[in-house]
Order: sequence, then C-alpha cells, then structure tokens
Amino acid sequence: MKLYDAPLSPFCARVRIQLYAKGLEIPRAEPPGGPGSDAYREINPIGKIPALALDDGSVVPESSVIGEYLEDRFPEPSLRPSEPFARARMRLLCRFVDTYAEPPLHALFPYVTDPSTRDPAAIAARFEELTTRYDQLTRLLAPEGPLAAGPTLTLGDCTLFPLFFFATRIPPVLGGSDPTASRPRLAAWWEAVQQHPAVAKVDAELTQALRERLGAA
Repeated sequence: MKLYDAPLSPFCARVRIQLYAKGLEIPRAEPPGGPGSDAYREINPIGKIPALALDDGSVVPESSVIGEYLEDRFPEPSLRPSEPFARARMRLLCRFVDTYAEPPLHALFPYVTDPSTRDPAAIAARFEELTTRYDQLTRLLAPEGPLAAGPTLTLGDCTLFPLFFFATRIPPVLGGSDPTASRPRLAAWWEAVQQHPAVAKVDAELTQALRERLGAA
C-alpha cells in the first residue's frame, strides 16, 4: 500500500493520526505532478489528496472513506466505538467537520498566506459562521469525554484535531480568537486529545509544515 499525502493537508493529517495510532507503517508519497495533475488523476480520478493505493492497483480516495477502510482491514486497535450511539456520534462529528466547519475555516487560510488579499467583511462573515459551528460542535461532543466520542481515541478525534490545529492558529492572525478559550468542553477535549502520542506526532508534523509554508509565503 501507499498513501498519497501532503504534509500540511488536514485531510491527510487525519489519516496519519489513524496510521500512527494503529501502528501501521504505510509508505507515503506526494502525488505525481501535484493534486489535480493529469498524472495524479491517472491514479486517483478525483485528483485530490489523500488517496490510498492498494497492492492490487485499486485506489481508495477521500479521507473519511480511507479511515473506514483501514478500520475494516485492520480492526485492532479499534478507532471506532463499539456502542452504536457512540459510533453514530463519531460519524456525525466527522461529517460535521467536512460539511459545516472546515469550509469557512479553509476560506480564511489565503488571508494568512497573502495579507494583501484580506477583505475585512469577508473575514468577519467567516468568523461569524465559525462561531455558530463551534457552538454546535461543542454540543455534539460526548459530554462525558474526555475525547470526542468517549474515553478513547476514535476517527472523530482524528478528524477534529487537524481542524483545531488550524482553528487555534489562523483566527488570531486575522484578529479572531482561539475557539477553545471560551468553550470549556471544547477546551477539555483539546487538552486531552493533544496528549495522545499519535496526535502529538502529527501536531509536530503540521507545525513544521505550517512554518515552512508561511516562511515561503
């Protein structure tokens, strides 16, 4: 197997957390020609990262699908709760990130890398939307914690951590605030998830990749 990956992608980061947590040593490579290139579309027709190339030539695209595939193929240690509602909560959190929380946060990133493009009205609109999403997310986390869907690391945490890696770094640069600071349940999760060795490893990878990206901006 081979994972087509990029160091700063939050979607790739969630897969790497899962790999490290499960102790899977799968080689990684950047997509030939970059995401969206003709060469890479020959491998993954969607053209996005990550994509998991299997030994028989098949390809599994999309981070959420890769996550479920890896759980099915390598079930131990499990990153899916055994209790049905907790498992549903985990999947809801993953979907919430992809559908509602990631897009407005992603829209802010260009304003960080290129300050000349900053549009105060557009930035304020994204902050307003994100405030709603963070409040909603706080209510979706397992109340007993300490992690997203209960006491142990799940795919929900793998998905949420990269989002909040950027959510705690991008808004302050643009005049916003750390979303965990005013939300105790979210802050408790954020503190707990960073203690997991797999998360800490990806945290270091993202920190280095972001430093290099901003240094080149």
